[in-house]
This record gives sequence, C-alpha cells and structure tokens, in this order.
Amino acid sequence: MRRQSGAGTLAALALTCVFGATLLLSLAAGASVYRRVADRVEQSAGDRVSLSYITAKLHGFDAAGMVEAGQYGDGDAVFLYEDFDGLIYETILYVYDGQLREMLCEKGWEQDPEFGEIISPAQALQVGQPAPGLLRLSLTGESGLPQIADVYVRSVG
Repeated sequence: MRRQSGAGTLAALALTCVFGATLLLSLAAGASVYRRVADRVEQSAGDRVSLSYITAKLHGFDAAGMVEAGQYGDGDAVFLYEDFDGLIYETILYVYDGQLREMLCEKGWEQDPEFGEIISPAQALQVGQPAPGLLRLSLTGESGLPQIADVYVRSVG
C-alpha cells in the first residue's frame, strides 16, 4: 500500500479553506445588499401608506361640502367635516414638525398644530385643486421623494 504525501493533503485543506472563506464573504455581501434593499422598500412603503391613509379618509368623508383643502399651521391641509347632533366637527390632516398628523375638533376651534395625533413621518404635504372636485395631494415622506395622488371628490364633481 502506498502512502500519500503531505503535500496533497495540504493542497486539499487549503482549497477547502479558500472555498469556505469565499462562501462566507459572499454571504456577508449578500446580507448587506439585502438589508439595504429591505430598508429602501420599507421606507418607500411607509411613504405610500401615509398617502393611502389620506386618500382613504377623503373617500370616507366624500359627502357634499364635507371635504375642503386649506391652510393649517405652516402648510397645506385637508379638512374633513362631519355633523354630530347639530355640531360640526372637523378632522384636519396636515404635516407638522416632520410628522403627518390628524386632529379632530369642533369646527372653528383654534388648536395648536402640535396637539395633533401623529400618523407617520413626513416632510411636507401639498394640496392643490387643479379642477373643480379634484384634489391633488403631494406628500413628501421620510425619504424626501414626493408621492402624488389625485382624488376626485365625487359629491362635488
């Protein structure tokens, strides 16, 4: 019987170590890429969810004269009105201090924007009315990219 030399064993061991190191480096690089992509998707989804929240509220309040665009605090806002036992209440959706906020109060009450309930992170909300009954919402989220939605208020169109 022939004995193998130590050089063949060392070559096989070295090749196995190189393969293992390459495999570990590939896994580490893949995990890093996956984490960056997952963070970007999560941030983008957060921006879209915030805009979807506003449009869903608009559709929920879509009754004659119950939706209005205006100014609140330092920027644009959406005002949604509802009648409870003869009292008109307003829900205000606006951006203040880096957050999309919502406030419910009796119509005409002066409230500070800081008292609104925080919905999600956002940088700015712009509300325009390019045509009667059409609201154009532009919400700039945490990522700095604006998300735009056009909502046709059926009751006034």
